[in-house]
Amino acid sequence: MTASTRAEARSARKRQEILTAARAVFTAHGYVGTSMDAVAAAAGASKRTVYQYFADKEELFTGVVLDTVDRGYEYFKPAIRTLAETDDLETALRDHARMTLTGLVDREILQMRRLVIAEAERFPAVGREYFERSWGRTLKLLAETFAKLAERGLLNVPDPERAAYMFTWLVVSIPTNRAAFLGDEAVGSPEELTALADEGVRVFLAAFAPQ
Repeated sequence: MTASTRAEARSARKRQEILTAARAVFTAHGYVGTSMDAVAAAAGASKRTVYQYFADKEELFTGVVLDTVDRGYEYFKPAIRTLAETDDLETALRDHARMTLTGLVDREILQMRRLVIAEAERFPAVGREYFERSWGRTLKLLAETFAKLAERGLLNVPDPERAAYMFTWLVVSIPTNRAAFLGDEAVGSPEELTALADEGVRVFLAAFAPQ
């Protein structure tokens, strides 16, 4: 590894450390209640160092949101692609539904979702980017997978994109809606989440399995 490569790696680590610290401060105190001083202290860095990576608080906020979104997408992407190759659709959909629900009720994801919604009027471009790079990309990939499963005769989905939305909301709507109004602890027990995921798959297949 060259000196230049090592320097780039150190810079990338420092940027990620700042993003991680900023995520914790933003989700705890909101956009208005967060200062660059507080982020620097949480990151164990000087405010000058933070400004070397992010020009201002708005740029830092955008960076935090998109970093969270992109990591979430990478979490779901391999599993969605693998789903297209299954020969046991019901089992594969149950596994995917359980993984989806576990991922979306993660405390960090729930907190970031609330924060972006709260700031949607102040930063509409960030809200749009969050939506497109999270829900938009993930559901597009799931729709492509459902289309492939339909080609193999395992699903009957005239509109794969709509089917992808329906599948997702059948699985996640109850706990995410509770969490939105009642807090993270209201999402339910692991056993309840598993039951909700399985029930969502049962209803989905009742509608979209080949006759």
